[in-house]
Amino acid sequence: GGDESAGSSDPSNTTIFVGGLDHTVNEHMLHVAFSRFGPLVYVRVPPGKACGFVQFADRASSEAALQEMQGFQMNMCRLRVSWGRAT
Repeated sequence: GGDESAGSSDPSNTTIFVGGLDHTVNEHMLHVAFSRFGPLVYVRVPPGKACGFVQFADRASSEAALQEMQGFQMNMCRLRVSWGRAT
């Protein structure tokens, strides 16, 4: 891979940035949508922001979610997912 984004080169990073949210999407909905890929450490949607963060317990789960959830339709919006910043 020549076009690695910041977090993808760090094998310990399991945090995914979720963009493109509208105001109807909450933390519970993200938890339900992403939890099928593996155990979640936390889900956070900062108030007033059109984005969220999802952290998985392991790398394989986060990689699977990153592939499967790109462009995922949730309510009226399409999700944009990318590696987040490891906390």
